[in-house]
This record gives sequence, C-alpha cells and structure tokens, in this order.
Amino acid sequence: MKSRKAGPNHILVLAKGEEVVGTITSYCEREKLHGAWVQGVGAVNHVQVGYYDLKTKEYVFKIETGPFEVAAMQGNIAQADGKPFAHIHMVLSRMDDSLQCIGAHVKAAVVSVTLEVMLTPIDIPLSRRYDDAIGLNLLDV
Repeated sequence: MKSRKAGPNHILVLAKGEEVVGTITSYCEREKLHGAWVQGVGAVNHVQVGYYDLKTKEYVFKIETGPFEVAAMQGNIAQADGKPFAHIHMVLSRMDDSLQCIGAHVKAAVVSVTLEVMLTPIDIPLSRRYDDAIGLNLLDV
C-alpha cells in the first residue's frame, strides 16, 4: 500500500493481493484515525459480502470469487473496543458481459488490480456501542 496525506484527507492506494478491510484498519490504527469517512474505487476479487439478518441477529455472508470492478465503496471508521473498526459497503460489478452488480456489507476482499481509497477524518472521535435490541455495535454519536 502507498499512502499520502492531502490536507486533512488520507489517500491510500492498495496493491494487488492486499486484503482491503485489514489494510485500512491497520492504517487507521497506525495513523491514530479515530473517526473517518471511507470512499473508494478499483477492482477486487475473493470477496466475503453479506447482510445483517435482524430476525436471527446474525450476519449472513457469501463468498464470491470475482473479479469485480468496485463501482462504489463507502463506509466509516469508528472505535470499537479501543481499536479502529471499518464498516464498509461496496457495489461490485462483475467483469463479464453481464456487468451484473451486487451490493453488500464487506467482511473481506482482496485487491485484484488496485483500490484507491480516500479517508476523510472526522474532527471528533467516533465510537460504536452495543445495542441490545438490534444486536450490533452501532455508531454512537
């Protein structure tokens, strides 16, 4: 990964083979980013995507091998248990004649070409707190 600061923003360029969520989380820990918005574009494969089932209070994940164009990537960084927690969603377009898209919560993804990410810091620390009714650590503002 290469990185550069641009004013308050952090520009990350992830390389082929890097794991997206772990790389972003490690960067935020190293740079002491306690809250940020995430945006990105690029290409990934070997993704683990899913959704939260409110009835069972569990995530349902599916592995997709791709490759995919990242048509949109957004999310946030907040603190959970004293460490950065990346909450990221992607819209992924299949790289074939169908150009079929899937969009979901991303648990893991591997960069297949490049992934260009912008982290926009928030001037207050963001944190997550467990909500019994929902069953998740929700953003606490």
